[in-house]
Amino acid sequence: MENLTDFQMLLAQEITNLERFIVKSPLATNEFWSEWQKKAGEIVITKAAIKKAIKTYEGKLPPEQIIKLSAMLDAYKEISVYLELLRETALKIKGTEIEGLNLFDSIEGENEEDI
Repeated sequence: MENLTDFQMLLAQEITNLERFIVKSPLATNEFWSEWQKKAGEIVITKAAIKKAIKTYEGKLPPEQIIKLSAMLDAYKEISVYLELLRETALKIKGTEIEGLNLFDSIEGENEEDI
């Protein structure tokens, strides 16, 4: 068996940590919407907590910690895109078309500062 590098171990750990956001219920079912709502809520709250931590401790944290928090924020933004795509697909299956509305952008605000 080949030894895993530190990077490979870190990557495997990150994948394991983020897999919890995969929605496994069939699209447009009640179970889907329940699971989607739980995961979407967790993402919104986690992103808000990271942003608050960065603002609160700005200048007090070492640069590598800010980089780590910013990377986490980017990962959660990507997950938001995934969840939004699932939501839009589930709504289309039900025959509902919503143009130009992105739930996560609406929650975060359109003029969000980049960190």
